[in-house]
Amino acid sequence: MYEKSYAKLESFTMKKVLILIERWTLPALAIISCILFLLTIGEKVGAGLAANPIEAGVQALTLDSAETGFTLYMNFVINLTFAWAALKIFMASVGLKLDNLLAKQFSRAHVLIIAGYSWQKGKHTKNAVKNLSFARDLAIAASRNNSVVIVLPELDDDQRAMLWQKGIRVVTHHGEPKDTLLAGGISRAEYVFAVCDDPIDNITVTRAALSPANQNPNLKVRCMIEPLSFKRSIVLEEYFEVDNLNKLRLFNQSELVARKILSEFPPDKNVSSLDQKVHVLLFGITSITEAAILQLARIGHYKKNQKPKVTIIGVDVEQRLEKLNSRFPMLPEWLEIAHKDDRVDEISTNTISKLLDDKDIPTSAYIIGLNEIENLRVAKMLVAVTSKFSDLRIRDNFQVIAIDPPGGTVLSDFFVYGEHKDKVKIFSLFGRDSLGVNSVVARHLLSDLDDSVSIQIHEAYRQKDLEMLKHNPTHNLHPNSVEWSALPENIRDANRAVSDHLEIKIRAVGLELSCSSEGEEINLSEDQIEIMAAMEHRRWWADRSLNGWRFAEERDDINLLHPNMIPYADLSEADKQKDRDSVVTTIKLASADGKKLVVTR
Repeated sequence: MYEKSYAKLESFTMKKVLILIERWTLPALAIISCILFLLTIGEKVGAGLAANPIEAGVQALTLDSAETGFTLYMNFVINLTFAWAALKIFMASVGLKLDNLLAKQFSRAHVLIIAGYSWQKGKHTKNAVKNLSFARDLAIAASRNNSVVIVLPELDDDQRAMLWQKGIRVVTHHGEPKDTLLAGGISRAEYVFAVCDDPIDNITVTRAALSPANQNPNLKVRCMIEPLSFKRSIVLEEYFEVDNLNKLRLFNQSELVARKILSEFPPDKNVSSLDQKVHVLLFGITSITEAAILQLARIGHYKKNQKPKVTIIGVDVEQRLEKLNSRFPMLPEWLEIAHKDDRVDEISTNTISKLLDDKDIPTSAYIIGLNEIENLRVAKMLVAVTSKFSDLRIRDNFQVIAIDPPGGTVLSDFFVYGEHKDKVKIFSLFGRDSLGVNSVVARHLLSDLDDSVSIQIHEAYRQKDLEMLKHNPTHNLHPNSVEWSALPENIRDANRAVSDHLEIKIRAVGLELSCSSEGEEINLSEDQIEIMAAMEHRRWWADRSLNGWRFAEERDDINLLHPNMIPYADLSEADKQKDRDSVVTTIKLASADGKKLVVTR
């Protein structure tokens, strides 16, 4: 292990030295050559060796090795320039070939990223560039704690040099998916990320990666599926064998952002102890906006059954919302949605003041455009307007969260050095400045730790179902009473929603889960459990209805019918108890890693 780490460090250091030489040698040599060239012209004209400066320049450029004085030194520097050119050619050819060889033959337990390819008929490689920034930042974030190999059809010199500086092996390869994976050392990889633009290309790469021919039974694959509507409709069993499902994880950038940004910066955090309605402002209409709306509809169920409100600011919002409502007809039942058609890059302080002066006072603003300069502008304006507001609920409780898109640097600089009075928080998939610090990708996609509570929730449900079978041989096991690895992705998402909603319920009763030794551990009262049970039922009901389920007197899983899709107060006592038990069990599972319930500080 030591030898392997030392070899990697030595290779990394050598590349950094070569990159520095490549980057700074040419400007230095060009300046020195020009100075010496002018001095040589003066020397020749002064010595009478040339009739005029033009003739002297031509003589100097013949690189006559018998020359002395400045001409000799100029010839030497020009030869060094040729040497630099040779180094650059070496870096762009032999250097890449060396990376290809090392990746294919010697990489071990590495993260393999496949990006930039477009194998589908009728498409052009030049179109497969949308996710290259994502792939680059993913490689950098993953490289903090892992060996990384990125395979692309082509890459420019600057991008290659930047990746090499981070210790990332770069492989350029033209070929079919199977050969592309072989070029990246698939048989010895620990993870494969398929992040091409087309979801079918990514599914193709994923299937090829999971092939037994690669002799890598421990491989984990992360397959990006865009758009979100396709990911929600996909049935994995139609593409993959059941035995491979535990090695595979689909992800969608927009859904990942929405889930994590609402988890890390929850809109109810500053108002959970108040009776104030949760009202979220969303600046920008993108796929992230749609994912955030759906996530709020699923987990935005707060105490007293107050329906959260979302106000969207962007262009053609109504048209986008119509499409979203056509896919999720029950969305208005769980979320109050308002909108203002305004270009985000043209929005004024007057408009922002009117948005904040709503009868339903906004609690949070999420700036989720893909242009970081526009995001920065809106963030600064929100800080300026809220700091002058007379209403303390705006001045003290309102929070601003701005998305730092892949490749961004300006927002993170503003977060560190700008005057935002700690009102602005920055969210990045890859961490500040894409350096991998607090990277969502590193925490979420490079491990299954994020699913630990969700897995335990499902396992508790499965064991309870199996226990019922022991006591009643006629009991029919639920189709989802299988191990987590065999669960359909939509059922995994349902368990994740339970986990995501847990802290919302806990905040609603004035508590929080803490790892600190400070604070007295609290035992839940019956009233607190009842409040959280009602919230959990409403969350479950919303999730079911958004997935197409409807009320019926008799349960019918095939036709998506369920008798419990009614208010909590109308449930039978037995069904209410199920919700109470679910809340208590989930809290116990979340507390198993040393956390405890304490009064909110």
